[in-house]
Amino acid sequence: MKTLFKSTTSLGMSLLLVLPHGAFAQSTDIPVCELGAEDVTFPCLFEQETVTTAEQLAVLRAQSGDVAASAGTGLDVVNQAQQAQQAEDDAAAAASGQTAADAQAAADAQAAAEAQAAADAQAAADAQAAADAQAAADAQAAADAQAAEDAQAAEDAQAAADAQAAEDAQAAEDVQAAADAQAAADAQAAEDAQAAEDAQAAEDAQAAEDAQAAADAQAAEDAEMTAEAQAEADRVAAELEAQRAADREAERQAIAAAAAAAEAENNDAEVVTEEVTEDSVRSPDEEFATTVTGEQTAEAAPAADDDGLSTFEKALLVGLGAVAVGSVLKNGDKVVSRSGDRLILEQPNGELRVLKDENALLRQPGDQVQTQTFDDGSSRTIVTKTDGSQVITIRARDGSVLRRVSVDAQGNQTVLFDDLVEEQQVVVNELPQVNQQQQVEMVSNQDEQALRAALQRQLAADTNRTFSLRQIRDIQQVRALAPQLELDAVRFETGSAAIQPEQARSLALIGTALREQIAEDPRTVILVEGHTDAVGDATYNLALSDRRAETVALALREYFDVPAQNIVTQGYGESDLKVPTPNAEQANRRAVVRNITELLR
Repeated sequence: MKTLFKSTTSLGMSLLLVLPHGAFAQSTDIPVCELGAEDVTFPCLFEQETVTTAEQLAVLRAQSGDVAASAGTGLDVVNQAQQAQQAEDDAAAAASGQTAADAQAAADAQAAAEAQAAADAQAAADAQAAADAQAAADAQAAADAQAAEDAQAAEDAQAAADAQAAEDAQAAEDVQAAADAQAAADAQAAEDAQAAEDAQAAEDAQAAEDAQAAADAQAAEDAEMTAEAQAEADRVAAELEAQRAADREAERQAIAAAAAAAEAENNDAEVVTEEVTEDSVRSPDEEFATTVTGEQTAEAAPAADDDGLSTFEKALLVGLGAVAVGSVLKNGDKVVSRSGDRLILEQPNGELRVLKDENALLRQPGDQVQTQTFDDGSSRTIVTKTDGSQVITIRARDGSVLRRVSVDAQGNQTVLFDDLVEEQQVVVNELPQVNQQQQVEMVSNQDEQALRAALQRQLAADTNRTFSLRQIRDIQQVRALAPQLELDAVRFETGSAAIQPEQARSLALIGTALREQIAEDPRTVILVEGHTDAVGDATYNLALSDRRAETVALALREYFDVPAQNIVTQGYGESDLKVPTPNAEQANRRAVVRNITELLR
């Protein structure tokens, strides 16, 4: 057995000597030898060795197998060895041919690959060389083109600069030429203008001289004519005023005589007696029966008979002869507005004045009113109060009050004012000059003591004379001598002449002060004025302001028991503006009170 093993081993080793040796795999592309496969592709890998023949693969398999398992009988071994040898020989022959072919093919492939690689390398080198040459050529061409372009640009720039320089030079030359031409033209024009100006100045001087001479002549002529016209106007005005004064004096004398006869009960004048009722008087918070323009209001009906005339207008009709708008009265005044309770007259000098029922303020429910109307239209009214006191008033034919006497319940008489006495002429320029705005005091800024002091304050200046009530009412410079207290808390609605009770309370201090002042001096006479701004028609404003003054007096009488006989009311419309402006101005819409007692005495 041992001998057989050795023989087999020797045989195997001998076979190995004749078999080609395996080599380590050179490429990972050779497949692995499949041990159980019948058809094995060579070369292949077996345990990291490259096998090129079946015999080599069998030996390697035998070496890697179990020696004990592979041992057999010597015959089997010999047979196997023989078979193996025969197979090996066959394989060797085939392998030899295959190996040579494979080697030749590999060599050819290697040579072809190397040739291709060399060709590819040469082609790449040639391509790179060509590309480098082309790039160099392109760069040179670009450089040449840029150089040419730069040269052309420089040439063009130089040409443009040369052209611009030439153009600038030409322009400068043209400008200078134009400037020289303009300077010459200006010099010529200035010379021509100066010559024309000198000629015009001479002509103007001559024309001015001629015009001045003509103007002087015309002015002298106009002055002569104006002086004559002014003298004539002054003469006419003086004659008219003298005539009106004469008429007033004649009327005064006639009324005085009639009043004296009435007091002596030596006349047969018609006497009308009535008792005042609640329905016949107006409260301060009520509107008038008609608007200022004469239209009926919704709050009250007009006190008029079937002929359309109010009691007041009928009384005026007797004395004036007419009350219709547009009528010219006996004294030359023209009726320009009529509202039933008031007439607005335009005097020949263009000034406006208002006529009203002066006794309306005296009438209170329960009073007995006795009216005597004289032949000339003037009248004497006696108002008897419920306490037995009386107020006796003499009115002119136009309704204006001339004389008023207060008689207390014990029969004591107090003359409040008397325009039946001959009045002294007023020369305005001889009156003291008073700045009204400096002496205005606001009632709302005063306490009761200050108000009483203001009411008792002396006149602004000592005039050494007295004035009639007419003069105080009509002449602003006379009226200004008495200090004024402005009722700044009283404000009326637009177009309204009513004061609501809550607003009337703002009159409490002045009402108390007036009542106490009159109690201390029964001769006290207070003038209540109404004023408007300049917006609207002057006629309308005058009537409205007079109504508002009456309303303030009614409020003082009704709420604070101020005796009505000691109050005189007068509206001035827009004739006495506190702030001189044609626009709406609250400061001009005001009510003012003055103590005019000292002016009347």
